[in-house]
Amino acid sequence: MSLPRVLLQLDQFRIVSRDLTRGTFVGSAFSVLAYGLLALILVAELGAYWRPNYNTRVVMDANENKLMTINFDVTMMDLPCKYLKLSVWDKFGTEKVDTSDAFHYVPVDHSGQYKGMAYTPDEIQYLEKFDAVHDVSEQEENDLNADWASSSDGFRHGDLKQAIRFHEFTAINFFAGWCIHCRRFAPTWTEAATKFGDKTQYKDAGGILTTVHFMKVNCVDFPEACQEAGVEAFPTIRLYKQDGSFEPFHSKRTVDDIKNWVSSAVGNSHLIVAQHHNQFSEGCQVQGTLHVPRVPGHFHLQAEAYGDVSLNPAMTNVSHVVNHISFGDKTSKLFAERANIPKEMLSHINPIDGRNFVVTRFHEAPQHYLKVVSTQVKGRPDFFYQMTHTERVRRLKKEKATAPQARFSYDFSPMSVVVEPASKRWYEFITSLFAILGGCYTVMQLCGGAVDTVHTSVKQALGKTN
Repeated sequence: MSLPRVLLQLDQFRIVSRDLTRGTFVGSAFSVLAYGLLALILVAELGAYWRPNYNTRVVMDANENKLMTINFDVTMMDLPCKYLKLSVWDKFGTEKVDTSDAFHYVPVDHSGQYKGMAYTPDEIQYLEKFDAVHDVSEQEENDLNADWASSSDGFRHGDLKQAIRFHEFTAINFFAGWCIHCRRFAPTWTEAATKFGDKTQYKDAGGILTTVHFMKVNCVDFPEACQEAGVEAFPTIRLYKQDGSFEPFHSKRTVDDIKNWVSSAVGNSHLIVAQHHNQFSEGCQVQGTLHVPRVPGHFHLQAEAYGDVSLNPAMTNVSHVVNHISFGDKTSKLFAERANIPKEMLSHINPIDGRNFVVTRFHEAPQHYLKVVSTQVKGRPDFFYQMTHTERVRRLKKEKATAPQARFSYDFSPMSVVVEPASKRWYEFITSLFAILGGCYTVMQLCGGAVDTVHTSVKQALGKTN
């Protein structure tokens, strides 16, 4: 037997004679679709094969460096450079500032609402009162929201002015239990308070939405409060603003008239907005590098006296912008980008860069908590550091002599992340490529055959076959 015949006997890819096959429009359409899909899959698979992939695993941190480098660039919005103090402390309370570290203090100008606006004495006095009255516990808030209809209701009725300052607008019905007109008016006031109090919103003259708190004051139980308020007749109805000024009610004592009076009084009034801004005419951008032990610690920025000037620590504003903060080599992010590290890791190298941290009250300070994790690409000696960030605003209550601090607390994880390149072997790529292309081609062939069979059956049922 000749060699060609032997080869023909071994042929496993026999073809059907063209005389036994025919072309169809359905088959042509699915063939075009199949070729297009095959080309798309081929390009996608080649791109995935050549694109670098990584696996990660967590191991004990093998970094034996005793010192850690912290790179920072922070702009204090309302703290001039001459008043700015930077301190570094470890977890045990020992100051660890290295005098060889280079810091740069750059005075910056201010613009905008939170920059460069000077306080007036009246504004400071009002803001202090506003902050004090709104810095209350849950029980104190319940007391301030309570009616003054009775001295035996279980609430503490300390200062009526404080209760008025606690609300943007307060509608008060001053009454006496022995007054017949007060008793007749009581149901009307209760109905108005239920319908139009607290949850109902009104627009003031500036278009700001606000609410009105309804309350009653029993001048028999609280004669001092009524005397101080100058109540001379019963019932006396007033709408108070937070600053203590009020609008008296002189209309008929009906629910609709009360509603119209409240809407009109609020609509013609401007809210006294408690607005905190800058105390100084300039701020300071501080940037530099710290070399600290690899133990938990913190560094903070706060005000200190300069020359013959003593600052009021409670009034210092430590609102700031974090322009940059990172650990290790300042250029580590560039190294990570060149190494094609996954984007989700890159976003954790300096996650708070460019963010603003602004406080809205006196005696407040932003606090930052950074958890630092070393990361290494397998086969390379370089480390870069990822970190997570959480924050809170510390409220200094009774510690009036304590200066607010913009504090950055850091802690180093004992675990390390190792990034390993992961790529398919060439034979795995060829196997998966053939499997995907073959499966795609088979599916298209089956779909084309099914459509052609249905089409032929329908034609036969309609009697349109030749």
